[in-house]
Amino acid sequence: MSPQRIKEISVTPIPAHYRKELGKNAYADNRGTQWLEWVVRARTDQGVEGITLASRFMRESSVQSLLDTLREVFMGRPVDDLLNISGGRVTGPGAPVARAFEQHGWMSILAYDLVGRVNGVSCVDLLGGRVRDSVPAYDTTLYFQDFLDPEKGPVKAAEEAAEARRAGYRQAKIKVGRGGRWMLPEAGMRRDVDVVLAIREAVGPDFTLMVDGNFGYDGHLDLLDDFIRETVPAGIFWLEEMITHDLDGYRAIREMQARHGSKALLTCGEVDRTPISTTFRYLIEDGLIDGYQPDIVAQGFSTWQRIERELAGAGVRSIPHNFGNGCFGTYASLAFGAASETFASIEDERCVPHVFTPAHRFENGSYVVGDAPGLGVEIDEEKFQSKYAANEFKVTG
Repeated sequence: MSPQRIKEISVTPIPAHYRKELGKNAYADNRGTQWLEWVVRARTDQGVEGITLASRFMRESSVQSLLDTLREVFMGRPVDDLLNISGGRVTGPGAPVARAFEQHGWMSILAYDLVGRVNGVSCVDLLGGRVRDSVPAYDTTLYFQDFLDPEKGPVKAAEEAAEARRAGYRQAKIKVGRGGRWMLPEAGMRRDVDVVLAIREAVGPDFTLMVDGNFGYDGHLDLLDDFIRETVPAGIFWLEEMITHDLDGYRAIREMQARHGSKALLTCGEVDRTPISTTFRYLIEDGLIDGYQPDIVAQGFSTWQRIERELAGAGVRSIPHNFGNGCFGTYASLAFGAASETFASIEDERCVPHVFTPAHRFENGSYVVGDAPGLGVEIDEEKFQSKYAANEFKVTG
């Protein structure tokens, strides 16, 4: 039988709605109530379809450019050419598309989904096989919610954390760094501490909490020292991007932790667009970080497989960034996390479901891994046609 070839590609913007308004973080104004998921669908001449998300591409480009790029890389391409496979596991991108996948990592997720569906195997198997049956997820929507309801202040964030627990989550990440832009530095640190302690009280001791500074403590290591000291009772699991990646700065944070008894992991790397770049390599080699965080969709499965090979033996966990990837990002993170020995937790935006119908379910704070081919995510065609098809842009060949 001749190999299946890609004959049709489409791009559709689909709104991903949050369950509430998201406030500011340390550097950006209110995130609002929704983002767009730029959903890419590629279909073979035998009717098999794969999907990915091109939202990162569209933040800096146009639909025309996106379709031109997809046509050049995929149109008419045999599915067998997309990935190199040995012993049922992907060893890397196929030679004809390797450079494109390195530049546009999200394309590799489309390749995994298509190859998996054509061959009747899951992306988890292609990534090396299942190492866990469920993957924990954390609520990542605790932004500067106190600014949205000044009368309640830290209580507002605590109420939302308690709601996440009622919804089944057992982990959440708290945005801090208010003194970086939106408050005076010391007042911002005090508010950060108040929010963290209020949330810990609201969710109880058996709930994992992380904090993300979005570099909001740059230039204020003295205040970061105070923050770490005063939040030790909250038992923070990781401290993420409290300052911009810098060897001396991270050595200083390690010293603060040792002085105050903080056992939190230090994590960073969300902004590393060409992983693993020099400064992050030094942070890893010097034992200054415990988790590495390039985006799961922007980098894609092929790049993340390479990252994990390079991290092997370093004692650094895979903690891919996922915010801004909507519903799709959760499912991509789940596939990768199910096959990764060091994966920590899925960054979950808790978006309201739209056209995706996943073969996975959420229970007890984790997503249970299904056995469906590819990503295990179908598109509800009736809903797609009735609500979103008017904005679908398609090329054939």
